[in-house]
Amino acid sequence: MVIASSVVVSKRSGLTITYFIDSYYARVSLDDTSDIIKVRRIHHHIPHRHAINTKNRDPSPLGTPQSRIIGVVDGRVRRLKGYSKNHHVPDGYHAAAQTFVRKIGQQNVKEIVDQFHADIRSLFGYKRREFQYTCEDGFGCIKTPDFDLHVRIDQSAIDTKNYHLTTEIVALHTPEIATDERFVACFNHHCETLVVEFPGSINIDEKIDAIEDIPEIADSLSYEPDGSSFELRLIPLDLHIRVSESEITFQLLTLRDLGKLMEHSQKAFEILTAVGIKA
Repeated sequence: MVIASSVVVSKRSGLTITYFIDSYYARVSLDDTSDIIKVRRIHHHIPHRHAINTKNRDPSPLGTPQSRIIGVVDGRVRRLKGYSKNHHVPDGYHAAAQTFVRKIGQQNVKEIVDQFHADIRSLFGYKRREFQYTCEDGFGCIKTPDFDLHVRIDQSAIDTKNYHLTTEIVALHTPEIATDERFVACFNHHCETLVVEFPGSINIDEKIDAIEDIPEIADSLSYEPDGSSFELRLIPLDLHIRVSESEITFQLLTLRDLGKLMEHSQKAFEILTAVGIKA
C-alpha cells in the first residue's frame, strides 16, 4: 500500500486507485490499453457555468471555474456553400478575409443551427416560447432553459485557406443536463472537448512536483520545460488532460463519446484534486 497526497494506491492484479475527495470515495480501476492522440488547443474563450459537478465541495482557491463543451471541424474555404467561381481564396489572415469566410459560410452555419433546433425540440420537448434563436453573419445561437449553444465559422489563422466550424455549449443552466441522455444524443457527434477555465492562476510547477511524487501516475506526465503547462495521458480513463495556468482541457484518447468524456472528466478531477487543483 502506497499513500501520497491524500491518494491511497492499492496494487493488485491490475492497479486500483481510491481517491479521498470530500469524505466520499471515487474508485477507479486501471488497466493497460494504449494509443495517444495529439489534442489541438481550442481558442475563442467564452466563460459560462461549470459543467463538472461541484456540489458539496469546498470553494476552490482558484475561484469559481467556468466550462465549455466544444467541437471543431476544419475544412477548405472553397468548399463552403456560399463560395462561387468568381471568388478567390484568402491569401492572408485579416479582418476582410474573416468577414468573407463568415459571409460565404453563413449557409453552412444556418443548416447546422436549424438541425440543432429541430433535434433539441424533438429531444427535449421545449415550446416555441422557451427558445431563443438567432443566426446571421456566420454565427448562430440557441438559448434553452437548460443550456446555451453557439455555432460559428472562422477563418483559420494557421492555414488561411481553411475554416474552423465550432460548435460550443457555452452555458449549462442546469448542471445535471451535461450527463442527460438527450443532451449526449444531441451533441455526441459534434463535441469532443471539455474546457474548464479558472479565474485564478494555477501554479504549474507546484502541481508537476505533486504529480511526480505519485509514482503510479508520474509516468503519465509530460510538461513544457518552461513550466507553462503540463499534460496527463491517463490511459485507464481514456483521457488526455492539458493544464495551463488558466485552464484545463479534457479529451478522450480514443473514439468520440460525449457521455464518457463527461463521466471520466469528473473522475479525473478527483485525481487533480489530490494534487491541489479544485473544481
